[in-house]
Amino acid sequence: MAKSSADDEELRRACEAAIKGTKQKIVMSIREAKSREIWGKSGRLGRNMAKPRVLALSVKSKGQETEAFLRVLKYSSGGVLEPAKLYKLKHLSKVEVVTNDPSGCTFTLGFDNLRSQSVAPSQWTMCNIDNRNHLLLCILNICKDVLGCLPKVVGVDIVEMALWAKENIPSVTTQRNQQDGPIATTVT
Repeated sequence: MAKSSADDEELRRACEAAIKGTKQKIVMSIREAKSREIWGKSGRLGRNMAKPRVLALSVKSKGQETEAFLRVLKYSSGGVLEPAKLYKLKHLSKVEVVTNDPSGCTFTLGFDNLRSQSVAPSQWTMCNIDNRNHLLLCILNICKDVLGCLPKVVGVDIVEMALWAKENIPSVTTQRNQQDGPIATTVT
């Protein structure tokens, strides 16, 4: 299997450098393109077309509480990553795969705290299904483990995604301290 940009240590270090001073730890970072329109006939990016971005999932511990964030980083004119947007995952209410994209790589993330509900949720396009599954699975695991709740998932076969995770993501045993004591759990 080809190496995913989710496994790119250099990208992770660049993201950590971009958010230096925020006390957040990068859990996962992945390259993608922010969707606006389809590619033009010339194959070049137009004014209203996709712009390269990096999505980074980060966590921040505040005492016993842990906050989870989705950071959007953009490339500056010098090719250095800089923060563009910050979303709190506790406000994530819906994950939806766009049905009119035949590749299945485009999805939207709906946040319930957006200032204007008339604004369409952000739409993201990944390079391939593996990157999409890796990112969405990581988001869902963080929501479940850190926040204790899951967003509504539309257009994704959860069983198929679980089978994909079993084949493609190595299991890691971690220790979580709960009120009754440490419990070993398997995280994929």
